[in-house]
Amino acid sequence: MIHSFLLGLIYAQPKISKESIQINILPEVRNQIERLYQQDPEERARAARILGEMGSHAGPAVPFLIDMLGDEYPVLSRNGTKTMESTTPAKEAAVALGRIGKPSAEPLSKAFRKEGATIRKKIVQVLGKIQDQYVSKTLIGALNDEDILVQCAAIEALGERKDALAVEPLSALLRHKKSKIQQAAQVALSKIVKNMKDSQAVEPLLNILQSKDHFTRSLAIGALADTKDTRAVEPLIGILKDQDANGRAEAAKALGNIRDSRAILPLIDALSDNDSLISDNAAKALVEIGSPAVEPLILAFQDRDVNRRAKIVNILGKIKDNRAVMLLIDAIIDKSRIVRSQAAIALGNIKDPCAISPLINALHDRNAHVREVVSKALVEIGKSAVQPLIMAFQEGDIKFRSAIISILGEIKDDRAVIPLIEILNDDASWALRSEAAKALGNICDPRALIPLTDAINDKDPYVRDIAAGALEKIKNK
Repeated sequence: MIHSFLLGLIYAQPKISKESIQINILPEVRNQIERLYQQDPEERARAARILGEMGSHAGPAVPFLIDMLGDEYPVLSRNGTKTMESTTPAKEAAVALGRIGKPSAEPLSKAFRKEGATIRKKIVQVLGKIQDQYVSKTLIGALNDEDILVQCAAIEALGERKDALAVEPLSALLRHKKSKIQQAAQVALSKIVKNMKDSQAVEPLLNILQSKDHFTRSLAIGALADTKDTRAVEPLIGILKDQDANGRAEAAKALGNIRDSRAILPLIDALSDNDSLISDNAAKALVEIGSPAVEPLILAFQDRDVNRRAKIVNILGKIKDNRAVMLLIDAIIDKSRIVRSQAAIALGNIKDPCAISPLINALHDRNAHVREVVSKALVEIGKSAVQPLIMAFQEGDIKFRSAIISILGEIKDDRAVIPLIEILNDDASWALRSEAAKALGNICDPRALIPLTDAINDKDPYVRDIAAGALEKIKNK
């Protein structure tokens, strides 16, 4: 108890002489500075808190508050909700210096050079809360401090400030011999780089691309993608050929964000990458670039690699440019079922009427999956496909005709109602009659009520069940 009391007396006064208090300052500021010399630690803590509440007006108190950073005598203090909390004059002084702000920056930076490690760490933590260019130089200098705790505090402070000036010195710490420093630098860089979205950030980010540290480089690539600055295009294209798979994937993604036509051919080459994430990111990037990529993609379709051709077809379908339609119509009869199915999906996306007849012919495809996606494509094209589908129904086998009926039911155009009723009434195939009943139920046209009522007495039990369900649908509607 006596020891604690003596400790309080030791730190009772700032090192600066009381006579150093300026005369021509605000009386309330002078009054609180004088209270910092009280022997009662609660008084010292309370005075520091009040000075902090004054903000920049308490600038003349900064040197005195800096001297209080070693005053660790514990006291109890009331917060705004009447709850008692533990604090120290040092803690209150640190908070006050942060609240005073810019007037604290230069004195704290000067004090940093002559204080011990414990105080240096506190100074760094306070500086991290002050937005001033002067602070950055001190914090960056503290990255090389002899004390690891001071170093870590400086790294954390720079990360919280999202200080772009710190990118290069923090990158250098990623090769530090102590893992604690490396990890702290990674976290800080992540915060800074994610915030670097203006054009001024591009040059330091481009420098980081030369880093051998994959983590840092990955962060820089992501940030360059956010800036969408075309200066990043050539370096990112270079990374597409890098040995680091993660770097290639991130570069492809970033080039899609920037959308520069210089990246088109390298991205088309990246479609053949053995890493699926890279080829997928390259495909997405080409879709993002859009129309300028169409002609180069059409030329690249001549490639013998099936997977590459399928990806090109898929990309063209997502870009939805009509210039690709003729190529896609040819692709619908490609030797590869993968290419044929992707071509059908693409034509359904583009919805060009020129594709209707080739797609109807593709309903004869030998592969069930291809026929399925062709049907979906015709449904996507919609109403403009109705009349050609009705005309095509007159020829073909039961599978072909059944597919057409199903498509007409999915499109739900009332022009199909009469032809479907005729099939329901007269067709010899129970499979086609049941498909027609289902389609009429989907279209929900009242003209189908009587034919469907009659079909409840169809000689085939399956047709009767489907007709009853379709009839119920129309009645409910």
